[in-house]
Amino acid sequence: MLLFIILFILINPLKSCPLTDNYLSRCHCGILTNGESYIKCDEKTLYEIPSFKRSFPYDELILINNHIKNLTRTSFDNIKTIRRINLENNSISFIDNDLLRLLGNYLEELIITGDNKINSLEFLTRYPLKNLRIIKLNKFNLSEINLGNIFINMTKLEIVSLRSCQLKEIPNLLNIYQLDLENNEISNRIYLSTSYIHLNLAKNFISSIILQNNSQLISLNLTKNYLKEFFINSQTTKNLQDLNLSSNYLTSFNFSLLNDNIINLNLNFNYLLTINLNEIPKNLLKLSLNNNQIKQIDIINTSLSLLYLDLSYNQIKIMEKNIFFQKLNFLYLQNNPLDCNCHLEWLKSLILYQNKQINTSTWTCFKNNSYISFLSADFQCSIITNPKVYHFNISYVKISFQYGLYIQWSIIDDDNLLEYIQISISEPFYISPKLLSNQTEIFLTNHIQSNKQYHICLILLYKYTRDKYCRVYSTDKLITLMPNEIKLEKNNFYDINLFIMLIGSCIGGLVTFILILICFYLCIHINKYNLKKTNEKNISYYSKNSNLHLTIGLSLLSLAMCSIISSFSIV
Repeated sequence: MLLFIILFILINPLKSCPLTDNYLSRCHCGILTNGESYIKCDEKTLYEIPSFKRSFPYDELILINNHIKNLTRTSFDNIKTIRRINLENNSISFIDNDLLRLLGNYLEELIITGDNKINSLEFLTRYPLKNLRIIKLNKFNLSEINLGNIFINMTKLEIVSLRSCQLKEIPNLLNIYQLDLENNEISNRIYLSTSYIHLNLAKNFISSIILQNNSQLISLNLTKNYLKEFFINSQTTKNLQDLNLSSNYLTSFNFSLLNDNIINLNLNFNYLLTINLNEIPKNLLKLSLNNNQIKQIDIINTSLSLLYLDLSYNQIKIMEKNIFFQKLNFLYLQNNPLDCNCHLEWLKSLILYQNKQINTSTWTCFKNNSYISFLSADFQCSIITNPKVYHFNISYVKISFQYGLYIQWSIIDDDNLLEYIQISISEPFYISPKLLSNQTEIFLTNHIQSNKQYHICLILLYKYTRDKYCRVYSTDKLITLMPNEIKLEKNNFYDINLFIMLIGSCIGGLVTFILILICFYLCIHINKYNLKKTNEKNISYYSKNSNLHLTIGLSLLSLAMCSIISSFSIV
């Protein structure tokens, strides 16, 4: 008895499936747990719509990923009570305008993938589709179609997807709450004012977008565009909760423009350099910033609600300690050149001792020109002593016929941090060129006057910063020294204007010499030309006079050029 029941259960679906015998091996019928019935055919086995031998009240027909090309007038005649038809990924090339003539009272969802050439939607408008709620058309050519007129009579329509349909602008469709326009040709600057609740504009060519009046908009997807600018009116877009701006060309982002209701913000794969977390909306829960060029994170605000923060694949070296990080449930920092010294020890403690479920196995520290795992770093800071000036002496001296300042200094630099030294003098202000770090003295003859006070500074230049040691010195005591009494390096400060004039004179002389050579060369060729013309015979008197005039003119022009150049050379 039990065996009979099992056989009945297995055989009964085959008998009730309304397909002709030649399709039963490729298709099957079934019932879902919610009681809905369906017909589904295997992928890549069909080249036409299967033949149905009788009408039967099935809910869904699934023919995805096949090779069906044509939808004829009678394709769905024997399943006229079907509610959902899915023909995704089939490359349909022909649709009869009477295709849906028997489905108007039942059809709720229609999904069709075309071949990029179908440019008519008359099959949707010829007969009323009273119950259609969802329509998804992929790879159609709808660039010349007024979509507002197509869907205006579909009173129950809620979701419209028009992916890869060659659209160049965003249509205004009434009563539609979800619109998908992914992979179209919408470009340039967009001023967005819509009544949509969910809008997908991914994979277009939008370079700038301004969100104006979008009071109902909850989610907006702009990934994989060409965005360089993003503006939003938070007062008229106050319900926005989910914003995706990933894979664009943004170099900065003003978080303060966003409303406080936003929950999820995706800025992955942009060109952001710095992030100010103090400006992010207070109710934001998820922030994705991976694959940018972020080097610095600014954060003071500790009242944030953020639970998810992705900073992976950036250029972050250091992060300041903040109680905000203790609230995070997810933190991603992999592929950053973290400087794991004592300034990041707080982060290690946070991970190890506060039961945070954060995976650090892919976090790395950059040390000694190589990467090591985050938890294996010692998080120690080496003690670095800045250079110190322990001797800074100034004397007003006379050497031979020169008056100036003889400056001596001594610097302790155990860690070799010092790169260059400069001397500055006030009134009139003067700053020396960069001196080598091992230089210890210099004689300045920069119009130093007697009985005058000077503010003199010794400037120490490091890689990223500088220090300054200054003294006020009065030139009221003159010391006379012989040239052999002090040994100075060749570091006298020549007048920069004189140096520039010298270089300019050399260049001017060289240019003048070249012009004289060119003039001399032209004069020789003009004389040869004159001799050649005077020896020619059988030339009319008029021609001779014309050539003579031309020759005289060229000669005078050459002489004038030579005179001008000679005068310029003398000057």
